Amino acid sequence: LKNFPNVSEIRAERSRRNFYYFLEYFWDTIIQEEFVPNWHIQYLCDELQAIGKNVKERKPKEYDLIINIPPGTTKSTICTVMFPVWCWILDPSLKFITGSYSSDLSTSHAVKSRDIIRSDKFKSLFPGIKLKPDKDNKTDYENNSTGSRVATSVGGTATGKHAHILIIDDPINPKKAASQVERDNSNGWIDSTISTRKVDKEVSVTILIMQRLHEDDCTGHILAKT
Repeated sequence: LKNFPNVSEIRAERSRRNFYYFLEYFWDTIIQEEFVPNWHIQYLCDELQAIGKNVKERKPKEYDLIINIPPGTTKSTICTVMFPVWCWILDPSLKFITGSYSSDLSTSHAVKSRDIIRSDKFKSLFPGIKLKPDKDNKTDYENNSTGSRVATSVGGTATGKHAHILIIDDPINPKKAASQVERDNSNGWIDSTISTRKVDKEVSVTILIMQRLHEDDCTGHILAKT
């Protein structure tokens, strides 16, 4: 008799094939409020899924990605919390560097991702992905397949670290966006620090997520150079 896959195997395969399904299925591991679907969530998931698969295959990137949407639209949960974990179920060797304007914010994102990996729900579908006990810190952890996640902030260096995917989530404090000094600090950090932290310049993708705050915020700064 043919052996049919069990429910866990089906869910695991659906999660690998579809980032949106993964997001919805693991939503309750880190968020208590009920998941509310909206078209922009599906759109972002599809865009990120294409990037993740491209990097998995180590193909030359088509573009870096800028996401400009208002606060309160789950952009950080989708892009900075869920997406790195989903990429690990595609290819657990992938390396990530994530950063925000404050270390507290970037640490929070990294911890939530780690909470998903530590959850019973995740372990039941992907028992092969485990965090290394000797490399399991809030801002710097690795799995058992050489994949890693480093969380840093504007001004941080991530010395010695390189990533296949760099995620910059809210690089400037909205309350300080009117300050040219603050904008220069954020823009300079992206230009001089994060841009040098790529595993492969042809493959590694930079994803910038933020609301527009000023014509010379990080989005405006990057677009002005293209």
